[in-house]
Amino acid sequence: MPHIKQKNHLQYITFENLEKTNMVNHCFTTRLGGVSQGVYAQLNLSFTRGEEREKVLQNYHILCDTLGFDFNSFVLCHQTHTTNIRVVTKQDRGMGVTKQSTIKDTDALITNIPNIQLVAFSADCTPIFLLDTNKKAIAVIHAGWRGTVNGIAKKTIEKMTQTYGTNPKDIIAGIGPCIGQCCFQVDQPVVEEFQKKLSFPEDVIMPDTVAEKYKIDLWETNRRILIESGVPNTQIEICKICTMCHPQLFYSHRVMGNARGNMAAIIALN
Repeated sequence: MPHIKQKNHLQYITFENLEKTNMVNHCFTTRLGGVSQGVYAQLNLSFTRGEEREKVLQNYHILCDTLGFDFNSFVLCHQTHTTNIRVVTKQDRGMGVTKQSTIKDTDALITNIPNIQLVAFSADCTPIFLLDTNKKAIAVIHAGWRGTVNGIAKKTIEKMTQTYGTNPKDIIAGIGPCIGQCCFQVDQPVVEEFQKKLSFPEDVIMPDTVAEKYKIDLWETNRRILIESGVPNTQIEICKICTMCHPQLFYSHRVMGNARGNMAAIIALN
């Protein structure tokens, strides 16, 4: 099961299945434990929200000091709800933190290079961690509803297979906190996208109590996509904490709008 942990003032989430391998250092951050103030309070990790850069850099130093990440080895990308995937190389080390990131229009990162921290941001969207225990490769995915319905998880696994020879049966996956079915209210056009593109829409869409509105389960959708891609169900862990229900713990776009920070899903091969 995923765990909410606290070290010093930092509160973060880890996945038991990933931890047990001793192959990665990973976490999904909450909003607690940093130096950000006002609408960004406390642990904003995004440089694009409007907060002064120095505060965000301090938050990265806190993460490194507390969880043992390397400050010079983060890789950040500019996320735009695509299914574009970047193969991260040694040249990318530091992108977005210690040097300008040139990784645009990208929503998943993969690598087989140790000690590089792949980062995906979210504030209601679904963060997904992947570890190929055989070929020793990792991925981090930002799956908003568009990325989810367009199969970014499947495409990331295909990219890992193509690049590293990954067999999906060797993948361990963690699906992190996001907006739950309790709160993810959508209208007919979004429902139609899910009905058109998924083989199991009736399992993840339910009518809302509000007329002409529906609720969609992003956790279950991504779990099913991973299973359809060949990942064994027993190797998938889901942290079913709704970000919208817990704005004291997480930034939530639906609660806060654009005046907020971002959490980060971070994973590095040891």
